[in-house]
Amino acid sequence: MTSTMWIALLGTFLVAVMSPGPDFLIVLRMSLSSGRRVGRMAASGIATGTILWIIATMVGIVALINSHPTASFIIRLVGAGFLTVYGAQILLATVRSASETRESIDSAISTHHSPGRAFRLGFLTTTVGNPKAVVFYTAFFATMLPPGMGVFDSLLLGVCMVLISFSWFAIVATVAANETFIRGYQRLHRPIDVLLGVLFVILGIGLFPWGRFF
Repeated sequence: MTSTMWIALLGTFLVAVMSPGPDFLIVLRMSLSSGRRVGRMAASGIATGTILWIIATMVGIVALINSHPTASFIIRLVGAGFLTVYGAQILLATVRSASETRESIDSAISTHHSPGRAFRLGFLTTTVGNPKAVVFYTAFFATMLPPGMGVFDSLLLGVCMVLISFSWFAIVATVAANETFIRGYQRLHRPIDVLLGVLFVILGIGLFPWGRFF
C-alpha cells in the first residue's frame, strides 16, 4: 500500500475509535468505579474485539453478513439487547443502592467489577454492542481496503489498528482513574450511573432494527 492509503486507513480508524460510543462509556465506568487496572482490562477486551472485527473484515465474513439481511438483523438484535440490558442493570443497581449506607456504597464502588468481567464487557461492547463498529466495519472500512492486499500489509495494518484501539482506551482508563475523578465519582456516583445507564439504554434502542418490524 502507498503511504497515502496508510494515512487514510489509520487516520479514519483513529477518528472512529476516538469518537464517543459504548466502548468509551464502558472504559469510563470501569475506571471510575474500580480503578485503572480494571479500566485497562476493559480496554484489552475492546482491543481483542477489534482483532475479531479486522479478521472478519479481511477474510470477507463482514461482507458476507452484510449481504444477508437475516444475519445482520440477528447481530443488531443481540447488540441492542446487550446494551439495553446492561444499561437497565446499571439503573437497577443504582436504585437498589439508594437504601444502602454510605460506607457500604463506597466499598461496593471499589470492588464491584473484576478484571475478567471488565474484559468481557469490553469485548462484548465492541463486537455486538457497538453500532459505531457495525457501521464502520460493514459499510466503510471494508470498502477502503485495496483489492489484492498482501498478507504482510494486512497483518501490519491489523497490528497498528489494535495498538491504536488499546492505546486510546488505556489513556481513557488512566485519566478516568485519576484520584480527583475517583473522588468526584464517589460523591456523585448515583447521578453519574443514572446518566450512563440511560445512555446505554438509548444506544440499545437506537441499535434495535426497528425497520424489520414496521
